[in-house]
Amino acid sequence: MSRVQPTQLSRRMIIGLGLAAPTLAVPWLAGCSSDDPAAGNPVRAAETPAAPTSSSAVTPTPSPSPTAAASSPPPAAAAPEQALSALAAVILGGPHRQQLSKDRRALVTFLRNAHSAHAHAIANPLPTQAPVKLGGQSLNASLALMARRETVAAGRYRQAALRTTGSEALLWGSLAIAAGGFAAALGSGDPPATHGVRARKPVEVLPEVAAVQELVRQLHAMVYGYQLAIGKMKLLSTARTRAEHELLAERIFRDRLIAWLRKRSAEVPAAEPAYVPSVVPRNAATAGRLIMRMQTALQPFCGLWLAAAPSQADRQQALSALGSAVKTARSWGAPLDAWPGWSS
Repeated sequence: MSRVQPTQLSRRMIIGLGLAAPTLAVPWLAGCSSDDPAAGNPVRAAETPAAPTSSSAVTPTPSPSPTAAASSPPPAAAAPEQALSALAAVILGGPHRQQLSKDRRALVTFLRNAHSAHAHAIANPLPTQAPVKLGGQSLNASLALMARRETVAAGRYRQAALRTTGSEALLWGSLAIAAGGFAAALGSGDPPATHGVRARKPVEVLPEVAAVQELVRQLHAMVYGYQLAIGKMKLLSTARTRAEHELLAERIFRDRLIAWLRKRSAEVPAAEPAYVPSVVPRNAATAGRLIMRMQTALQPFCGLWLAAAPSQADRQQALSALGSAVKTARSWGAPLDAWPGWSS
C-alpha cells in the first residue's frame, strides 16, 4: 500500500505503516491522540519504518503536488486571532476573574494560548494592535461576546479555506473548525476538557488521488473498529444507537470516496482482514474511548485531503468531513484541539 511520510501522520495514525503486531499479522488500529498519555506502543511503532505485512502491496510514496508551495497570508490576516487572544486575556485578568470556575478558567486560558498560536502561524512577527477593553460588561456578557466573535471568525475562515489551496487551505479550514468549536465551548454550561496547545507538523501536500486513497484506508479501519466497539455496548443503549448511526455514516462516506476513485480509474485500497485496536473494548466505556481515539486520528487524513483538493467543491467536502470527525470525537469525550486536521 502507498503510505504518506511517517513524519506527517505517525502521531495520529489509525493504521500503522504496514506494521504487524509482534504476534498477529494484522495492522494496528491505533487511533491515538498525541495528547493522550495512554497512546503507547502502537503509535511509537508506527514511527519506525519496517517491512510491510504480507497483505500489503508497496508502491512509491507519491510526490508532493504543486499546491504544496501555497502563498502565505498577509500579516493583517492575523488581526482577528490577535484580538481573540487579547480578549481572552482581558477576561482572565479583568474585574470578574474571581467569578471564573476552575474549568472555565482552564477553557479561557486554552483559548488565549490557542489564538496566540494561530496568530503566529498566520504572521510572524505579528503586527501591532490596539489594546482590547471590555468596559463594564459582566462576565457572562464578556464570554458571550467572545463566543459571537468566534462564530464570525469561523465563517470568515471557512470562506478563506474554500478560496485557497494547499497548506493555506488547511490552515484556514483548521482555524474555521477550531473557532466553531471554541464558540460552542464558551456557550456550554459544562466546559470541555482542554490540554496544552500542541505543536503541529508541516504538511507535505499529496496529489488528491493519493490523499483520498489514504483516507479510504483509514475508513476501512474505522468500520472495523466501530464494529468492535458496538459489540461491547448494551443492546438498547443510547450509546449503541449513536454508534450504529455513526458506523452507517462512515460506510456511506467510505463508499462515496471509493466511487470517487473508481470514476478516476484509480486503485481502490482494499480492507485488511482485521486490525489490532489500541484500546481493546471490554465494556461501553472502553468502546467509547476507542471511537473517540479513532475519530481523533482520522482528522489529519481529512486535513490531508483538504490540502490536496484542487477544486472548491472537493475542498468543501473535505472541510465538512473534518468538521464531522471533530464533532464526533468531541461527543465521545475528546478535548478541544487548537489544530484540527494537523498532525502533531
